[in-house]
Amino acid sequence: MIVRLLAPSMARSRRTSSSSRARRSSITNLKESDQSTAASSKVEQQPQTASSISASIKPATQASSSSSRSSRSKKRSVDTESWVERHIDELVSQTGLESLNLTRDEYVAIFTKVVDILRGEAATIDLDTIVRRFKRNADRVLPVVASAVLELRDSLTEEQLEFVINNIGEAVLAYATRLYTEARRLNREDLIERLRGLWRQQWVLRKYPVLPVTCPRCRFDSLMPDLTCLVCGATVSESELKSFLGFEKLLEEFAWNSPVEDVKKTLSYGYVYVSSVGIKAPDNNKDVLDIEVVLTSKEKDILQEVLKRRGA
Repeated sequence: MIVRLLAPSMARSRRTSSSSRARRSSITNLKESDQSTAASSKVEQQPQTASSISASIKPATQASSSSSRSSRSKKRSVDTESWVERHIDELVSQTGLESLNLTRDEYVAIFTKVVDILRGEAATIDLDTIVRRFKRNADRVLPVVASAVLELRDSLTEEQLEFVINNIGEAVLAYATRLYTEARRLNREDLIERLRGLWRQQWVLRKYPVLPVTCPRCRFDSLMPDLTCLVCGATVSESELKSFLGFEKLLEEFAWNSPVEDVKKTLSYGYVYVSSVGIKAPDNNKDVLDIEVVLTSKEKDILQEVLKRRGA
């Protein structure tokens, strides 16, 4: 009789446990899997803005709209911070972040964020477990650390800047201006070049399949159709852009390699589109990143001369 009475209760307990495990599935994946998630972000995603990218790297510990869940999150956050303060020296040394040379308060702020992610909804925290999860999921945890360093400090040392650029990941799209400014201040052209490569990689992966035109000032592929740069903030003139690109030579190559009708259309319209891959004739296939450049009389003469030599 006792067994029969207990059976329904035990079944309900198992269902409740199963439901709880399902709710924790997202954080469990972070704890248990060491597989990279970079492949999940394909070009077919909608283009992201800098603000959405920045928002996407915030810790997944924000309170929900539910007041009860908000209370639980707040309590757990307090517990995490208290635990981190007691174990901060071990955390810094065992995760290899001593080289950042941050203040104790900065380390506590960063590890509170990191531990809150790694512990999930566990009631207790174990140092060895946290360190093991940190190392196993370094490709996802270190970008959080890099972003936190930028948020905490007004300026960076060379070691801190190297760490951030090497680990910032997709958030480079949000922090490129700050990182470029810091690298220039420290006269680290090598880091600027590394930053350019990371910008190009993450732009194509996360934002848009085509790169913008290269900015004549900072040399990042970040010049918008209104001739303003997303990275250095400069606004360039058409003449400056033409000089940087070697426009007349590109225009002559365009005139020789494009269909005659496209060259004639360009002469008629009096402008071309400049993209990261070259010059295009005016048509209905203008890309959102193409820059419209007006032709001078001398540049029109180049097109007419090529047409004449092509017998058109």
